[in-house]
Amino acid sequence: MAEEKYDVIVVGTGIVGLMVTYELSHYRLRVLALERNPEPGWGVSRAHAAIAHVVQLPLGSLKSKLARMGNPRLLRICDELGVRYRRTSTLILATRMLHLLALPLVYLYLRLSGFRVRLRGRGSLLREEPALSDRVLGGVEVGGYAVIDNFDLLYALYEFSKLNGVVFSFGEEVKAVEQLNSSIRVITDMGSYEASYLVNAAGLWADDIFRLTGGDIEFELGKGVLLVFDRAVSSKLLAPLHLRPDPRTKGGAIMFTHDGRGLWGPNLRLADGKDDTLVDEWDIEILMEKFSKLIKVDPGIPLKAYAGIRPIPPGNDFLLERRGRTIHVIGTESPGFTASPALAELVVRMLGEAGLKLEGKPVLRREPFRRARDDPKKARGRVICACNLVTEEEVREAVRRGARTLKGIFYRTGACMGTCQGSRCLAEVLEVAADEMGVDARSLQLGGEGSWIVS
Repeated sequence: MAEEKYDVIVVGTGIVGLMVTYELSHYRLRVLALERNPEPGWGVSRAHAAIAHVVQLPLGSLKSKLARMGNPRLLRICDELGVRYRRTSTLILATRMLHLLALPLVYLYLRLSGFRVRLRGRGSLLREEPALSDRVLGGVEVGGYAVIDNFDLLYALYEFSKLNGVVFSFGEEVKAVEQLNSSIRVITDMGSYEASYLVNAAGLWADDIFRLTGGDIEFELGKGVLLVFDRAVSSKLLAPLHLRPDPRTKGGAIMFTHDGRGLWGPNLRLADGKDDTLVDEWDIEILMEKFSKLIKVDPGIPLKAYAGIRPIPPGNDFLLERRGRTIHVIGTESPGFTASPALAELVVRMLGEAGLKLEGKPVLRREPFRRARDDPKKARGRVICACNLVTEEEVREAVRRGARTLKGIFYRTGACMGTCQGSRCLAEVLEVAADEMGVDARSLQLGGEGSWIVS
């Protein structure tokens, strides 16, 4: 069998890899995206807060600069693809007299750095955010933030890229990379492919791809835990002021999701490995102790806690490097989500400088994923998930758009992710999905790798 040839192979379909395929799909190119997981966005990109950030320390770092560049571009892409998001701001709150005295300096520093900020007194804060604790003495408000529907964005980028010619292969892991005279060969556990250029956007596994091309790098693995509550307590993001912030993290906040759930965290501690996503009692106690002092109301019903792993590189900054015919995007931990459009544009520019011919082409537009809870009057089909108002038609549409696992359906529709966490609707979702796929329900898996629901 002849080896398939492409202009560019992208390894990894997290937010950065998908942003790269999105950019490349605007040109007359043959592009292949390889992903070890069963569906796109299931690595680092699956478990974060989906916040379009503004302030990222240290301000002189590459990740901070690219986050500021990427923030407006990210929202423009959301508008273009019909992705749901909510604009907001962050309140950096002082709960101690020393922190209150430091607020003018924080305000001045951020303003001189070019951010949209204003000093807020206790009275005005409480009028806007009545849930704030009596311990809050004042704050600095930073504008320009947004809360994005993470999975809607990931799947929108995937659908747009696929619609415009990008070939995707899931469940395929890269095992070797060979540099040829005028091309590069990528060998996987399923076959081999040849391309003019390779983009390493493998996220948590980007270090492995880097080593396959002759490099040497070690990640520090940071684990961040997030708590999900059934409702939000504020209209803005609430963050405690830290006079000595950890440069590896923004410190976490009381946040919310695009559809109104409460979201607290993350913390940051070292993980035992790339698969260490367990949450223990200590994680929850730390988050509750840290953030509960900012509010005086019940945060609501705790729905779940989940953890994500960050690939923290040496130097604690993004590494963007070309080695031969490979461009490596390494260490895209926080704020990689916000910076992803700027990172993708830099990657495409580097490909052009390396010799890739970039000829523009007309593109097809992706049809947004319509949900009953966004506009109940236009809903079609019977409701099978009452908590999140998900209809049978939405489950079928998720399958038609590429979902092959139950998690793929959950992430696209929100089914089984509400207050009951699937206890009342999982069976019906499974039945409808299996019917749409034309398979026996016993063959449908939760998330691949033998994760059957029905035996």
